[in-house]
Amino acid sequence: MSIRLSSLLTCLLAGSAFAAGAQANEAEAAKPKLLLAPAVYIGEVRAIYEKRIQKAIGDALASSSRVELLTDKDRAEKPALPKDKIAPVKSTPQSRHIDEADVWRQEATDLAADGKAKEALTKFREAIAAYERSSAELVDFSKLADAYARAGLAAYASGAGLAEATRLFEAGVTIQPTLVIDRRKQDKELLDAFDGVHDRLENGKRFAIGVEGTGEGAEVFVDGVKIGALPGKSTPLPLGTHYVQVRGANWQPWATAVKVKNKDLAVTAKLVEIKKEKAARKEVELGIDAMEDCAKSGAFATDKCRIPAGKLGKQTGATYIVFCAVKPDRYGRLSLHPFVLETASGATVALKAIDVATDLADLNARAATLEGDVADSTEHFAKSRALTGTPKVYGK
Repeated sequence: MSIRLSSLLTCLLAGSAFAAGAQANEAEAAKPKLLLAPAVYIGEVRAIYEKRIQKAIGDALASSSRVELLTDKDRAEKPALPKDKIAPVKSTPQSRHIDEADVWRQEATDLAADGKAKEALTKFREAIAAYERSSAELVDFSKLADAYARAGLAAYASGAGLAEATRLFEAGVTIQPTLVIDRRKQDKELLDAFDGVHDRLENGKRFAIGVEGTGEGAEVFVDGVKIGALPGKSTPLPLGTHYVQVRGANWQPWATAVKVKNKDLAVTAKLVEIKKEKAARKEVELGIDAMEDCAKSGAFATDKCRIPAGKLGKQTGATYIVFCAVKPDRYGRLSLHPFVLETASGATVALKAIDVATDLADLNARAATLEGDVADSTEHFAKSRALTGTPKVYGK
């Protein structure tokens, strides 16, 4: 019984700790996020005092447990797009044909393994036709060569004849000289035919294909093997049908099937440039100095303040920007006049002015008071008291 109570108590304590941690995280996330604009000085203020005042205000806000002080280097987190809003990768008719051919080639392989040679041959031919008509975007020509080889085996097994099997083997070995077949349990007649194809193509006449055309950055491929930049010329190739491609980042894929017979050949690639979509206009990122004119003029109720403040809010995630105008009286005593601007609405409220000792002896205590006033104003932002004109402190 005591063990059960102990276990229950442990679970309750763990649950309480988890809940407390979650509440702490929520509280952290809910903190108002602030940017601090450089203080402005209305009247004569010693430069050394300016630095001390700005540092004291910044330190007080940075150490606050009620607000979070950001910098203009922070970046707002962008919400992840829902899955149904993520744009899919664009496919083309040719890429879809290649995907279909991959499926048909696998289906044909399975049919052949089940002894259904005639059905397998039909499916292999469908795959071969799809690969051939999509040769402009076919990168891995070993797929086509493999389909030819397997089709040859299926042709022989289905009774289509040794001549048809040999024709298919030749088509495969022409584009991939290293092509092999599964030699297990194959008739010697068929294996001799396949080996004979290799010998004839390897030892037979060879001719090159020259590819003319213009297109900066375009490259030439023959049977999937890169030849080089356009214009280009292949190495001598065995007799038979070869596939010439020209590809490049700025060009639509171009291809043609070329039958090498008894001489070198030349083809001309007619490339079509890809129309580039206009790049989206990049939003210019701002620094806190973008609020300088606003702070110096006190024009909080105008677009001079609202527009850059709104952009900074979106850029950094700041919900408020804190301003402070410092003004000496005729005896040199300084007073701090704080303002808080809500970035979403552009509304600005003035907080209570804070007097500082002439020698700044109480500056840290006054900065702490300012931090409390700022935190209070963000927790209960009095938009109804938003400024409609220039604050009096800016008057001469």
